[in-house]
Amino acid sequence: MPRTVHIAGPADGFQAAMLDRLVRAGASFCDNPEDANVSLGIGQGSSGNIVVIPSDSTPGSAELVVRIHDLIVPSGKREWGTGLLLDWVAGVKSGRVEGLTIDPITRYWVHVNDVVDALSTLIMTDGGPVAKGEIYVCGRRAWHSQDVIEEIVVLWQRYLNSVHHSHTVESLSEVPSPVKQSTSNQTKRPDLGPLHDALIDSGGEGWHPLVPMRTALMELIAVSD
Repeated sequence: MPRTVHIAGPADGFQAAMLDRLVRAGASFCDNPEDANVSLGIGQGSSGNIVVIPSDSTPGSAELVVRIHDLIVPSGKREWGTGLLLDWVAGVKSGRVEGLTIDPITRYWVHVNDVVDALSTLIMTDGGPVAKGEIYVCGRRAWHSQDVIEEIVVLWQRYLNSVHHSHTVESLSEVPSPVKQSTSNQTKRPDLGPLHDALIDSGGEGWHPLVPMRTALMELIAVSD
C-alpha cells in the first residue's frame, strides 16, 4: 500500500539519499505532517514519528529514535562524521600519511545506502514503525584507524598505477584483507539486535549491510578535491 511521508530536516547528503530511496520504494510526500502516514525528522532536535540523528545528537519528540554511528555519506561532504575519512583521503593523496591524526576509537563504518535501505523498510511498513524507543545503526565490522588508512593507500596507489599504466604483477595480485585489526582495545559495538528485529518485524530480512568498506573508500576518493 502506498505511503505518504513528511520529511523535515537539513537538505544534506543523507536527506537526499533518503528521498531517493523512498521514491524508489513508491512513497509520496507532503508538506504537512498531519497529512502523512509517517513523519520523518532528520538531525539534531528534530521531531516526528521516526527521528534519525547522529549518535551524539539530541532528538525532539519521537516514537522511534534511530541513532546512527560512523555513517559514510560520500556525496555529503563532511556531514555525519564523514569528514574524518575525507581528511585521511586528503592526507594520502597529498603524501602526508605519517602526519594523519589517528582516531583512538574503533569505528563501525556503514554506508548511507545500507542505512536508507533499512529506514525505507521501517517507514514503508503498513501501520507505522513497529519499533519504539531507540535503536542503533552502524556497521557490523570493527575498523581501527590505521587499517582504514592502509586501505586508502592501496586504493590510491592502484588508481595512480592505472592512470600511469604502471601496474605490475605484484601490484595487481596484492589484495590485503579488508579487516586486519586485532580484537584487542576494541570499542564495544552498539547493540544491533533491536534494529535487526525491527527490520524482520517490518517484513525485511534483518540488518545485513552490503556495501563493502573498500567501495565506500573508492567513492570518497572519487569525490574528494
